[in-house]
Amino acid sequence: MDRLEAMAAFVAVADSASFTRGAARVGKPVSTVSRLVAALEAHLGALLLARDTRKAMLTDQGREYLAHCKRILADVDEAESALGRDAQSITGALRLTAPAVLGRMFAAQTVSAFVRDHAEVRVEISLTDRLVDLIGEGFDLAIRTGDLEDSELIVRRVGVFQRILCCSPGYLEQVGPITALDDLQRLNCLVFTRLRPLAEWPLADETGEVHRTPVSGRIVADDIDALYEAALDGAGVLLTPSWQARQDLRSGRLVPVLPQYRTPSVPVCILFPRAKLLSARVRAFVDAAAAALPAFLAE
Repeated sequence: MDRLEAMAAFVAVADSASFTRGAARVGKPVSTVSRLVAALEAHLGALLLARDTRKAMLTDQGREYLAHCKRILADVDEAESALGRDAQSITGALRLTAPAVLGRMFAAQTVSAFVRDHAEVRVEISLTDRLVDLIGEGFDLAIRTGDLEDSELIVRRVGVFQRILCCSPGYLEQVGPITALDDLQRLNCLVFTRLRPLAEWPLADETGEVHRTPVSGRIVADDIDALYEAALDGAGVLLTPSWQARQDLRSGRLVPVLPQYRTPSVPVCILFPRAKLLSARVRAFVDAAAAALPAFLAE
């Protein structure tokens, strides 16, 4: 058994939850892929995939092994690219993770332009607000927002944005004028649980002084898209990135609330492992994203 070939077959099946789709992905017959995965399981003495007639689902052991396989295959690919005669060519697979909303609105658009410009690159995007272990899970780079903890990763700061207050015209008509921060305490505030602390919003005035304003509301969620839709539906006041609300503020579906207040600037960074400096495709994508992000984040 060629162990790397078997790992690649296992990853393809696991990612597509199907032996048929996995076989198509690696360009091999289903019978060959099935044999490779079975041989890998026999070698490990562990069941990696639970099979039925329609799909293949990861077992707990398979889920843990999948992360290792992706990292190993990425390292092999990286080593070959670094030592090969085409070390500076922009080819191969690129794995990117980004926050869910920012990823949908910016990263996917940037990826589309990148693959148009580099026909031999394949990009896999994982959109999640979870703090991903880039090295452990085999990712090439991440786009992240907010203050970052100390890390062995290379960090390139590419821009900043601010969060603003907004609501629907219907909600504003219902509750009456909102003229001071204290008004927020009588309103239904849509609270995003991934922003801490939950019970207050830090809002800076025009002089830069930060006011920590107590807030509460009847809708609390860990998904900003859900809260955004609730705001559009007239459910309350939302604190959201300026770039997320930009189009709806222009169209009038949302209206600004206390526009003289906004959060302190939130940094946006691109992170990647030091070893990825060897990769021309990683360097090229970092440069492309760094060039495009400031304009996207701008008011």
